[in-house]
Amino acid sequence: MKKLMAGLTALIAFAFIVPSMGTMDRPLKENPAILLVVFGTSYPEAQAAYENVERIYTEQFPDAEIRIAFTSDYIRRKLLERDNLTIDNPLTALANLNDEGYANVVVQSLHVIPGEEFHDLANIVNSVKGISGKFGFKNLQLGAPLLATMDDYNNVSLALAGQFDQNTTGSERTAHSSPRDSEQMAVIFMGHGTEHPANSAYPQMAGILKANYQNVFLGTVEGYPSYDEVLDSLKESGVKNVRLMPFMIVAGDHALNDLTGNESDSWKSRLEQEGFGTDYYLKGMGENDEIVKVFVEHTKEAFDKFA
Repeated sequence: MKKLMAGLTALIAFAFIVPSMGTMDRPLKENPAILLVVFGTSYPEAQAAYENVERIYTEQFPDAEIRIAFTSDYIRRKLLERDNLTIDNPLTALANLNDEGYANVVVQSLHVIPGEEFHDLANIVNSVKGISGKFGFKNLQLGAPLLATMDDYNNVSLALAGQFDQNTTGSERTAHSSPRDSEQMAVIFMGHGTEHPANSAYPQMAGILKANYQNVFLGTVEGYPSYDEVLDSLKESGVKNVRLMPFMIVAGDHALNDLTGNESDSWKSRLEQEGFGTDYYLKGMGENDEIVKVFVEHTKEAFDKFA
């Protein structure tokens, strides 16, 4: 019932958002559109991840119109109030593309796991796909999030290896080479975590990283594995130095505060209190070209479903 009501709400909202064109038909565009959908961030430095994703998508899909939408209403309002910057939510972005005559659209999730945010997006896409007639899309498909298949997990693991020898200084985003001796320095990734069943993706990813590399661990802020599980594994390893990295598309609030912040409850501070030496790589996964290529493959798979 909840999904039905959500679908009806989306359909009603879409009907009101799309401007009325009377009896005139819209001129349909031949080129497709790709709507990149993210949670969003208000940290200017973290925008580099989105800029990198858009750059790669423009290269990979030169004939497509590339747009971006944020699912977080809070961040959208903050950007509007602080920077006078308007970012559409996914429903409004789809309505605008529809009104401009884009008949063939891929909505590409830039979420890490198929959690609540992804399923909310899927409800919107499925509801809008139900619209027929001249205000409907000819093709509308949803691209999978980062971790959807076993190939994704393995490809993400390979992509992350390129970060192990990199670190950043302070809040700078310029990476410096600092080769890692795996017996002397561990790598710890921090993911978001969730109460949604899709949180199971994190322990699976943690297991693959453990199998592929020596002393590479993954924990989450709000799920399992937690900091405590990571700390136990770290102590068992005997390593005394740690390189911290966000397992998130952008290095925003969680990366700057929960992971590397100077407050006593950050992972960096807690590890230092335990006697570990720390440095960190403060870039989101969206700045890793090999990670973005995983999303690109999901977009291509969505295009393959076009009629």
